[in-house]
Amino acid sequence: MQKWIILIIISIIVVLGIVIILNVDIETEYTPETEIEDVELRKTIVTLYFKDRTSGELAKESRLIDSKELLKDPYGYLLKLLFDGPENTNYEKLIPEGTEVLETNLNSGCLEINLNKAFQEANMSEEDLNKAIYSIYNTLSELTEVNSIKVLIEGTEKDEISNVISRENLNIDNTNVVSNVVNNTTAENTLTL
Repeated sequence: MQKWIILIIISIIVVLGIVIILNVDIETEYTPETEIEDVELRKTIVTLYFKDRTSGELAKESRLIDSKELLKDPYGYLLKLLFDGPENTNYEKLIPEGTEVLETNLNSGCLEINLNKAFQEANMSEEDLNKAIYSIYNTLSELTEVNSIKVLIEGTEKDEISNVISRENLNIDNTNVVSNVVNNTTAENTLTL
């Protein structure tokens, strides 16, 4: 009788082993409840910088955008989003109405941004002008190829605007929000904190 019990237990173990081995080879195909569309796969997050109405400092606003739009003209597209203004009602844009990008040109990591006269003619305070330039820099420096920016007005350098802003000048990580007023009176004609 003991031999029969041992034989039955061994048979059960063999049958279970075969079932387990056979089930491991079977692949189960799972289908999601909703299909992911190609448009959803192309989304990316960008960060734009605006003035916080409460503190007056630069603040980050993240946006989910179609990366295909960003690939066409990355500098122009990011600047358009920045110039259109924030979606958050607690923020305000620093770029004056009517400001347009005439041209962008990347040379050795320095992005030259040629704007129309509306940017200069807005009669901004020096503090708001500096914050506007830093909002442009912080937004565009997310792109790895942009190490510095230079803002021109209709192709010419203006003393109060055309200073070069770079990561080296700032000595800060470009993900940090600039919270200090800048001084643009250095001998090298560069903005520093």
